[in-house]
Amino acid sequence: MSKLPALPSLARKALTLLQESREFRYALETSSYTRREQFKARLKTASGRMVRGIGISTMYELKGHGLIVPANSTSVSTYYRLNPNHVGEINDCASQG
Repeated sequence: MSKLPALPSLARKALTLLQESREFRYALETSSYTRREQFKARLKTASGRMVRGIGISTMYELKGHGLIVPANSTSVSTYYRLNPNHVGEINDCASQG
């Protein structure tokens, strides 16, 4: 297996959270302030809570490196999970720090 690319700290944090059966959710949401719909990327925990501070740029970075893959999608949302082909590399990355 090839080694993982150098990742920023937020991407490494997202990888460790994703290992614990969590997922990224990219979905259409309505802003409570403006009442406008817009797409948002959120890191979702196993209990359904959203992790603050990790969003679209982190999701695109992990997706660009092939570390996350679409797991389920509807017309207004897509859920991403860890790529099973990179689990060993991700475990090595998590153990490094």
